[in-house]
Amino acid sequence: MKPLLFFLVCMPVATAYAGTDFPQGLAFGVGVSALSGLNVMTGYYNKEYESFWLRHFGARIDFATTDPLKSALDSAIESYMDDGVDVGDGVKIDDGKLDAWHGGLLLDFYPFANFWRLSTGYFFGGADLSSAVFGEVATAPDSRFYFYLAGDHYYYNGNDFSGTAKINWRYHGPYLGTGFDIGIFCGFELFVDMGVVFTAKSAKLSLNIPHEQLYIYNKTSGQWSSVTVPALDADVARATDEANQKLSDFMVYPMLKLGFAYRF
Repeated sequence: MKPLLFFLVCMPVATAYAGTDFPQGLAFGVGVSALSGLNVMTGYYNKEYESFWLRHFGARIDFATTDPLKSALDSAIESYMDDGVDVGDGVKIDDGKLDAWHGGLLLDFYPFANFWRLSTGYFFGGADLSSAVFGEVATAPDSRFYFYLAGDHYYYNGNDFSGTAKINWRYHGPYLGTGFDIGIFCGFELFVDMGVVFTAKSAKLSLNIPHEQLYIYNKTSGQWSSVTVPALDADVARATDEANQKLSDFMVYPMLKLGFAYRF
């Protein structure tokens, strides 16, 4: 009875694949996109066409956002960071949050008119990662937390400090990747995408360091004094400029997507 029921359910789908007319080959999918959240797509590909070009090419529209998964993502990041991730010299990062999205148009080429494809297209999107930066050193001498920033020597009047760090990436550019459409049953498919967006814009780092109870060492006088806001801002700017120079070496945005689709 079960094989007969399965045949009756899947027969309309199998019959549809025998034709070559629209909307046969139209697909809708939902999945998860690494660094971009919940992914939705719609596309068209029909390998039953007699024309070589029509049965080897397809097209898709793609969109993803972290908004529907925000609470789950923030909880996962918080669980990973737990009591903070140590980045050296008693400095830790915590309370990470990710906001990201992307949209794109894709042209797919199926070399053997089967499940494997090569993809190209154009993507645009953004990713914002923020975290708290803090430090606490129980053995700091005289209850002072010392650190260097842009070559200047600082200390907080106490053995802890706090601030925020943010990385923002606004990107757009051509996409190149590969993927699979693996049929499961009755028109349902598992889809996988792997590729990169080649962009002229790199990620940008910004820092916010409170100036209250912060002291700087004057190399000329050899004395410590309360830092002025302009002096601190200048050192923060130099430090972030140096970091952003290193980030500019990474001009590709990775894409990894996994999900399920239904093809008519």
